[in-house]
Amino acid sequence: MKQITKKIGWLVAFLGINTVGLCAEPFAKGPYLGQIPPGPVAQVFAPGLISDIRPQTWESNGTFSANGKTFCFARGKGVFITENTDRGWTTPKRIKSVPETPWAPYLSWDAKSIYFMYSHDLYRCTRTARGWAKLQKLGPPISSPDAEWGFSLAADNSFYLASTRKGGRGSGDIWCIPFVDNTWSQAINIPVINTRYSDGAPGVAPDESFLVFNSVRPGCQGADLYLSLRQSDGTWTTPKNLGPRVNSAYLDICPYISPDKKYLFFTRSDGFDPRKHSANIYWVELKEHLPESYR
Repeated sequence: MKQITKKIGWLVAFLGINTVGLCAEPFAKGPYLGQIPPGPVAQVFAPGLISDIRPQTWESNGTFSANGKTFCFARGKGVFITENTDRGWTTPKRIKSVPETPWAPYLSWDAKSIYFMYSHDLYRCTRTARGWAKLQKLGPPISSPDAEWGFSLAADNSFYLASTRKGGRGSGDIWCIPFVDNTWSQAINIPVINTRYSDGAPGVAPDESFLVFNSVRPGCQGADLYLSLRQSDGTWTTPKNLGPRVNSAYLDICPYISPDKKYLFFTRSDGFDPRKHSANIYWVELKEHLPESYR
């Protein structure tokens, strides 16, 4: 009987830890939602606040605004946002303008737009004085008749995305779509990264000095994260696997570089369907993976 009582008490305590902040005000305080920065080993981001570590729960694709005061992420079937005010971080609120089960939501650096994928097309939802507007489908050169497989934005709004569009190898290549004169120009293939393997979801640094992407290559147990540096002549270095302290036997996907370039955020999942699988947001320090001039 005592063992049963202890188990019940432990379960209540566990659930309490994992729901703290969901109703309390303020939700959290401090930079990065008050979390202790990680070291070189990947850790769950904000367990009990953002990431629910219980089975069959889904949190993914965490992104911050440039000033670090707005955080956007996917939870279950929706996209949520929290903002750092004078009182602390607000309780995450769902953006109702974004349809259920979008893929790879991404907060713009100015926190005025949320980009996401839906049925392999790219969309944008813009913040107005009255709230979040209806979604807007992005046409060429962002979207194409072919499948798009994850993306990110540089600080100047240039797009980096994975796509099966013409001009690549067809299995999923990475492209850059520069933002020039207030518009997106023609997509540019990044050849050193594109191989016969399916590369996806490039997360680019704000200054475009490096990017991280997920791929299934020899030696991977699930999907691993790889790093490539942009050199002074504009070419990219041979991708480097980030190793076992970052990658796992699960799907390590959808990387995102923090505004200060100190941390890598990514999603670790046992599948791709939020209705059937589990996912959590992880983060890890990038210092040991970057030459000093890139930090």
